Amino acid sequence: MKTLLKLLGPLFGLFWMVFGLNGFLHFFSTPEPSTAGAEFSQVLQNTGYVMPLVYGTQVIAGTLLLLRRFIPLALLFLGPIVLNIILYDVFLNPAGLGIGIVLSAIYAALLAIHKEKFLAFLKP
Repeated sequence: MKTLLKLLGPLFGLFWMVFGLNGFLHFFSTPEPSTAGAEFSQVLQNTGYVMPLVYGTQVIAGTLLLLRRFIPLALLFLGPIVLNIILYDVFLNPAGLGIGIVLSAIYAALLAIHKEKFLAFLKP
């Protein structure tokens, strides 16, 4: 179990780095979302800055997790992205909810592993 937890961070980082780079380089296709999900995604693409910001954040956070450096910072970067994935799946693309649940579970496990770094944020 301890070995699995040690591998979880780098594997999670690899996931984010690959999908972040895919946002820029388009080396594999992603599944088609629902109509509402596609409309929402198109609006974000049309802004010209939101999706490059998200993809860049994914690459940076993924790299930090892969290198096992600044892990709490990487987790802070990924928090809003993971939350948005879950909310997007719940409200706009229920067919993709499985991956959102898996990502949230891994994210929660990594937060639990590094909880001592985040406890200061919870003090008044």
